[in-house]
Amino acid sequence: MDNRAKLEKMDRAIRLLEDLKNSQVAMVEKASQLQMDAMSFNFSEMEKNMGDLFSRYNESLDLVNTEIERFEIKRNQFEQKHGLDKVEEE
Repeated sequence: MDNRAKLEKMDRAIRLLEDLKNSQVAMVEKASQLQMDAMSFNFSEMEKNMGDLFSRYNESLDLVNTEIERFEIKRNQFEQKHGLDKVEEE
């Protein structure tokens, strides 16, 4: 695999990580909403479980965000190292 193809594959990975992040954000929001609903229904077990899910999803979101930041740095370093950030002249 040449460097340009590798960079394109890295860009694809970043898009997948961003998609994963968006999915994780939705899960955090839904767990939070369900926890609030459970409070209004006075369903203490559901409230606790949704609170636990919210915490887990939020931790996962933090992990995904950290990975995105780390991988973007690696990707940008690779791009610069191999001169792929320069516009090719025709």
